[in-house]
Amino acid sequence: MSRLTANQLAAPKPLRRCRSASPATSRQLNLVPDHHKLIRKSWGRIPKTQFGKAALEAFIRISEVNHSIFGDKETENRHIKYFVDLVQSSVDNLEDLEASVKPWLDLIGRGHSDFKITGKHWENFAESLLNTATEWNGPGRRHKETVRAWMLMTSFLADRLAHASRATAHASPMLTPRVQMLTGRSAFEFNN
Repeated sequence: MSRLTANQLAAPKPLRRCRSASPATSRQLNLVPDHHKLIRKSWGRIPKTQFGKAALEAFIRISEVNHSIFGDKETENRHIKYFVDLVQSSVDNLEDLEASVKPWLDLIGRGHSDFKITGKHWENFAESLLNTATEWNGPGRRHKETVRAWMLMTSFLADRLAHASRATAHASPMLTPRVQMLTGRSAFEFNN
């Protein structure tokens, strides 16, 4: 086979999450108002149910695992819903993402701490969200800033989730974030 010339097209390389685009947990998220607009506009074009299913499939493919990691179909469907809810909440609160979704990210991260979830798993999760959003918005120069904005947001989510999943101390075994998430009740509701 001959080498490609400058005028020939090659298959696009898959997007990879860049750690340098990801803010450390002590730094603020570097999304500007233009990024907010791009994310909101692109999120509005994405069918939410299909997004959740596609993100789950992308996560399974990227992580090289199978559907059995979720145990059953109900748990898998719940994760599809949570993927969409997390992104929707993030999009709704882009102006102050750190403060508005931090409690939820802490809850999710701590809820996964007993499942041997590593930072790499959270990176794969962010990459699956990014790849799925890019599929609907299209790669390329025209969407370069949109993809960058999504990369910053998903990197932020992965970093905060990874940080929270390492913090395993719970006040009571009956009030773990996992119990709260599965029952749909907060610690406040359990105590009243």
